[in-house]
Amino acid sequence: MIISTNYFTPSTGAVLFVDAAEGIMLNTERLLRHAVQERVPLTLCINKIDRLILELKLPPADAYYKLRHIIDELNSMLETHQPQDNPDEPPIVFSPLLGNVCFASSLYDVCFSVESFAAMYAAAHPCSGLRAADMAAWLWGDVYFNAKNRRFTKKQPHASAQRSFVEFILEPLYKIFAQVVGDVDDTLPAVLSELGIKLTKQEAKLNVRPLLRLVCSRFFGDFW
Repeated sequence: MIISTNYFTPSTGAVLFVDAAEGIMLNTERLLRHAVQERVPLTLCINKIDRLILELKLPPADAYYKLRHIIDELNSMLETHQPQDNPDEPPIVFSPLLGNVCFASSLYDVCFSVESFAAMYAAAHPCSGLRAADMAAWLWGDVYFNAKNRRFTKKQPHASAQRSFVEFILEPLYKIFAQVVGDVDDTLPAVLSELGIKLTKQEAKLNVRPLLRLVCSRFFGDFW
């Protein structure tokens, strides 16, 4: 879809959608440059993350690198096109930690940010004293969770340790997709019970695609 740059005004704001599998397209830099020059507030949505799982079949760690590469590439473009008329103006940067990046699969009703995922963990463990804002700050970048002392650290606790975004976000997401697509009759009920997701007998008989969309909708809820 081609979006006219005439639609940009400083007061509207804009959401830049990037296909997780395809990455940066030819028209992306032109739209990004114009939005930056017009000082339009920007939010990045990396959409179609389901393609990384079901189509490309990337392992969670490789999916993280793919997502990170998209963000890094866009930030390189932003740096190139930053307005130079006001040296005191802070540069525009995309980062999940700044709240201007979210991840989505419109096909399966998935949309989340590191903040929304951290909020789910905090709600699931109300007695732990876990604050969503604190956890969200550790869910992106070269950050790991040390299970022995139950602390986040920038030092890899062991050779096979995964980054926190992989361990706490991508691996649970992959598990949901894998269970619905591959083990509907065997292990899915136990997994859904663990996640607090309830399905009626009629819903459980849905075909894979509508069932996966329903399960994701129940798990992620509304995204604001």
